[in-house]
Amino acid sequence: MPFGMDLAAINMQRGRDHGLAPYNRVRMACGLPLITKFKQLRGVMDKGVVKSLRRVYRHVDDIDLFIGGLAETPVKGGLVGPTFACILADQFLRLKVGDRYWYETNNPDTQFETAQLKVIRKTTLASIMCSVIPELMEVQLWPFKLVSRKNPMVPCSSFKKMNLKPWKE
Repeated sequence: MPFGMDLAAINMQRGRDHGLAPYNRVRMACGLPLITKFKQLRGVMDKGVVKSLRRVYRHVDDIDLFIGGLAETPVKGGLVGPTFACILADQFLRLKVGDRYWYETNNPDTQFETAQLKVIRKTTLASIMCSVIPELMEVQLWPFKLVSRKNPMVPCSSFKKMNLKPWKE
């Protein structure tokens, strides 16, 4: 379309419409170092990307959060850079802490006993999949990741059944 309404443009506009802080401010809120010059971005982004940002934005404080966050080099073992990793971690923490039914709550009305928590913490997605999908004979240890030497297929019979004794009254 000739008027620039691709997904990136829409996300930038959404950020502006909703009053999201610019990239540099969010970095600061995450405890990351303040960027004052474009050349400082070279430690966080590819040189070519920094060049492009310099052409588009007058100052580093003008960089939109969506653009700056996408431009970052991913953190070790991650798919996003430090700014988006911070935002995601904060969101998941708030979901966990704000959920009164979170399984690790200290609320005496809904909390699990220590023995029950031990059993729950031994449970994996792979073991759950094996127990609820009768046709499944084997599964990789971490089902959301591709099969590899570090994530091999294992037979469903290798998973122990969940010990329900801690729930007996």
